[in-house]
Amino acid sequence: MGRFGTAWQAFWRILGSDDEAKRWREGKLPEATQLAEPKEEPAPVPPKASVEDAVYTLVVLQREGRLIDFLQEDIDGFSDAQVGVAVRQVHARCRKVLGDCFDIQPLHEGTEEDRVTVPTGFDSRHIRLSGKATGEPPFEGVLRHRGWRAGKVDFPQRHGKLDPHVIQPAEVEI
Repeated sequence: MGRFGTAWQAFWRILGSDDEAKRWREGKLPEATQLAEPKEEPAPVPPKASVEDAVYTLVVLQREGRLIDFLQEDIDGFSDAQVGVAVRQVHARCRKVLGDCFDIQPLHEGTEEDRVTVPTGFDSRHIRLSGKATGEPPFEGVLRHRGWRAGKVDFPQRHGKLDPHVIQPAEVEI
């Protein structure tokens, strides 16, 4: 999984669990589960995304898909049918954001649950091995997830006078 995929996964884990958020705040990051990876030179470290950039991702998902509204809503009192209607709307709009802003592409062209070969010299930033990998590649296994990468990152222009920590301002109808 690439850096974006890892960050996205971490984002959802933190958002969904107070315990997970606490672990990240305290610097107790999850252990890597990758085994038997080939040695490779470390990639150059890109500039860190700022807090403002991270919040802006939420701004776009909220503005276009109302994702934050949906996730912050307590849905326990709603029927499955009511939740399903909401999910379809949020899903369609947020999926459009991903397509417009990131051009999400699979990292592996295989079909999940198919047998695949992990070749010698594979890029461990793109393929995470799990289970009991021993010896040297090539490895035979089952594709559990295709992985994702951002083909581009192209956000709408931010207005410079807005508070970069505000996802959506409160609205008051007069």
